Amino acid sequence: MQEPTVGRALGAGFRAVAQEPWVAVLGMGVTLFRGALALPGTAFVVAVSWLSARDALVRGGGPDAAMDAVLHVWQSPRFRSIAIGLWLAGVLLWGALRVAWVAGAVPLVTWRMSGGRGDEPRFSQGAAWRFHRVLPVAVVALLLDLAGRAMVVAAVLGVLAVGARAQGSTSAGASAFVAALALAASAFLASSLSALGDVAVARAAIAGEDAAQAIAGGVRSFLARPAACLAAVLAVWLATGLATGSAQGVLSALGSIARGGPPELQVFPQVLLAVAASLLAAGSELWRISAVGALALSAQSGRETRWMSLRSESLGIRPPSQ
Repeated sequence: MQEPTVGRALGAGFRAVAQEPWVAVLGMGVTLFRGALALPGTAFVVAVSWLSARDALVRGGGPDAAMDAVLHVWQSPRFRSIAIGLWLAGVLLWGALRVAWVAGAVPLVTWRMSGGRGDEPRFSQGAAWRFHRVLPVAVVALLLDLAGRAMVVAAVLGVLAVGARAQGSTSAGASAFVAALALAASAFLASSLSALGDVAVARAAIAGEDAAQAIAGGVRSFLARPAACLAAVLAVWLATGLATGSAQGVLSALGSIARGGPPELQVFPQVLLAVAASLLAAGSELWRISAVGALALSAQSGRETRWMSLRSESLGIRPPSQ
């Protein structure tokens, strides 16, 4: 098995996801379920605020007294602790569900990429046996992505601060060059950190590596082919953005046609847009992880033929040493 090009990895990943559309639909359901998990915290805040405002109005106060009562409740440490706890519980549960979905779906998509050799792996097996391996790597990937975004924000703030000082001075040209260079460098580092996280997650989900092995192997794989990994990630982002924009344009046109009719028809395009965006996000995530996984894991295949393991505890590509 020779190292695939970026085009072949992207093409194989796209075909594999298209052959297993139900996993993308399941990922769409996980994405939409995030709103349901936020309902307990929202319901708690709304219920307590409404009860406080109602008590203030019953005692004879006006709107100002009701607002003061609500603000007083919001400043209570117990209220804030419960609200933050419910919100964190929903976020953590949604994150666990998403990691379980990735752990179960990625080996299945990778099996499709390998040509369907051997018995087909089950989604439940991947979600059960790979969850504890993918979870810590996914947390590290999230931290890397947040660090990259923080770099971009810091660069933008620095450019604004430098631009305000250099405006109208003789060094405005040099300052603009340095600002553009800083923005480009921050964007490159942010993309690199995000791609590195995707490579590590792919190694954990496909090859069944533990957290330390997946992260260390992800760093080596990314440094071996940084341009290929970045090109694959950026290509998926661009394709997803174009597809989402096209869907938004079509549904916006449908919404404009529905104006003047029943209110239910005006809500329908918005619901379709949310469903389409969630489906595209789930499919693009599988496509991105499978593509970078092919680029990362195939780099070790020159020494020995690699094959898909059928053991329940190792649903991905076995290391050459086994």
